[in-house]
Amino acid sequence: LERLETALSHLPDNIPLGNQRYNFEHFSPDPEKIELYGTSEAAVNHELEVTFAPKGRRGDSAPCPFEFEERGPGLIAVVKVLRATLHGYPTSAILQKWIKDL
Repeated sequence: LERLETALSHLPDNIPLGNQRYNFEHFSPDPEKIELYGTSEAAVNHELEVTFAPKGRRGDSAPCPFEFEERGPGLIAVVKVLRATLHGYPTSAILQKWIKDL
């Protein structure tokens, strides 16, 4: 997670700075989504899918499954979300995949 945080903190300047697209600074899973999907792990996974891959992921040959549309503190805060969710689901393959993909 430290490597991910460092990488997200040093995205290239050609990616616009902003918090409109990615704003995880005050994120917590929606209780209705937790109830709908059964766990906070699944609710966070859903939110990550909607946020980072609304049109689906890119092909396996792409260096990253999706392209970042902006950089900044709202994006970097996704690391805190992953860390908090991993605390409750330390062996989560879904969350580990998100860490790898991001």
